[in-house]
Amino acid sequence: MKKVLFTILSLFIMSCSSDDNDNSSEPTVNSDLVGTWVGSGTDDEDPLMVTIQTIVFNQDGTGSVTDVVVLGGETNVSELTWYSNATTIFGTLEGQLDEIGYVLSEQNQQLELTFPEGDANIYVRLE
Repeated sequence: MKKVLFTILSLFIMSCSSDDNDNSSEPTVNSDLVGTWVGSGTDDEDPLMVTIQTIVFNQDGTGSVTDVVVLGGETNVSELTWYSNATTIFGTLEGQLDEIGYVLSEQNQQLELTFPEGDANIYVRLE
């Protein structure tokens, strides 16, 4: 009886202990994405409306997206939180979570993002 009680108590104690160094449940970021990326795009309805977009991915999973309309001079800055796996960036911008496909090329100096609606943009790393 003592052996059974000891075994149950041992299992209970082991199941309650935690490993403070276990970060496996925390989101990860691909460090190759960390940095500042710049790309441009046009409005589907008005091809003269060119926007320069700057995306900043920080190592801590924060960042920002800045859109500047070239002819209008309008600027919009939004805060970003993100994490990634080998092919997808999971980004929250203005409260909306999106899954954005990505491909790095040119020795990690070029980033192609494929957005949920199917649009793809090319960004280059700023040094």
